[in-house]
Amino acid sequence: MKIIGNATLLTLGENHQVIHNGAVAYDEEKIHAVGTTEEIKKRFPKAKVKNVNGRVVMPGIINTHMHLYSTYSRGISLKDPPAENFLQVLERLWWKLDKALTLDDLYLTAMIPLLDAVRNGVTTLIDHHASPYAVTGSLNILKKAFRKCGLRGNLCYEISDRDGQKITDEGFEENANFIRQCQMENAPDMNGLIGLHASFTLSDADLERTAELMKTLKTGVHIHVSEGTTDNEDAIKRGYRSVVDRLHKFGLTGEDSIFVHGVHCDSHDIQTMALTGTNCVHNPRSNMNNAVGCSPLEKMMAERIHVSFGTDGMSASPLMDLVTANFLHKHQAGDPRKIYGEIWKMWSVNNPRLATKMMKRKIGVLEEGYASDIVIWDYIPPTPLEASNTLGHLTYGIPFAKCMTTICQGKTIMEDGKLTFLEEDEEAEMMAKAREQAAALWKRL
Repeated sequence: MKIIGNATLLTLGENHQVIHNGAVAYDEEKIHAVGTTEEIKKRFPKAKVKNVNGRVVMPGIINTHMHLYSTYSRGISLKDPPAENFLQVLERLWWKLDKALTLDDLYLTAMIPLLDAVRNGVTTLIDHHASPYAVTGSLNILKKAFRKCGLRGNLCYEISDRDGQKITDEGFEENANFIRQCQMENAPDMNGLIGLHASFTLSDADLERTAELMKTLKTGVHIHVSEGTTDNEDAIKRGYRSVVDRLHKFGLTGEDSIFVHGVHCDSHDIQTMALTGTNCVHNPRSNMNNAVGCSPLEKMMAERIHVSFGTDGMSASPLMDLVTANFLHKHQAGDPRKIYGEIWKMWSVNNPRLATKMMKRKIGVLEEGYASDIVIWDYIPPTPLEASNTLGHLTYGIPFAKCMTTICQGKTIMEDGKLTFLEEDEEAEMMAKAREQAAALWKRL
């Protein structure tokens, strides 16, 4: 048993509290208690106490939509003219990059953002992977990277028709094999979903096959939905009202599924997702970067859709997406009163809820019985910090502070800024090898 004490404790969750001079008692299994430092030390007198001198302690951050494989795009210079729309972004960058990935590349494309995750207090990532010419075994390579870092992951392979039937079949097999493996292991750190790229790159036969696999494996899908206008245009050409309508008619909606983006969802789509309990992930920085539009977040939240925060590969931590969303939706509406409560609920309630659902473990809240995923920030509040104004500190203060210590599954994977799972020269060696691999991949493009 260990105790982190004398903290400004942010519990998050439905019953969010700020506990001043707070403490959390935990071991590798779970959190055993939260309260004042005096109370917790009395309950566990033999526990080792770490005094953080008033700094903020909060649950590990959850990223509900990530693309680890995008690592090797950092700084890339393409020979094609700049993309004029989202489809060209896919064709000229992402669909070229994922084809150029080899199995040898994948471990470091995962490790590098996972190191960033640890350094930024992220302990759980739901990833969406693609490497069409390196499909079989790809998810186990990613799993190896997660376990090296000591992080939690929910993984899937992106099934798509765009590279031919053989690769489509391999994608189905990779997802099914990985999910079965996770179900057999029942480990607290790893789980899987059925990954799909997007409706416009999938046939009706693919969606029917996916629905059958969902029933067999008792799981859901992780898919991009209405990110750009191309997706809905394609669904209409196929005879459906919209992308959400198409996916719903094949039985892919539901509380086990993650629909990512939803930028071009209308009120009918929103009602369909709400009535089926389908989860949605908002990625504001990615949407702005790709100029695809602004998600109808306020309408989704009004219909009680469980919308959470992801990064879509922009970075390991979604904390800057929370900051961006707070600005973006006020700007979009021309109203500074907009979206404050919705964003807080997404971060504090919906991110933990989705991670708990997808990992089958209670994650993302500092509360008895939850996973011992804990982060210490080098942030001593300069103004009053209470339950009612926590979002103000998360928006304007904590993102610009340093993450000091990251604990996942009760294990300290970064202490006072130092990664505990790497040897002294190991990171420098990884980065040197990654630069070589990335340069070779850029040539293959």
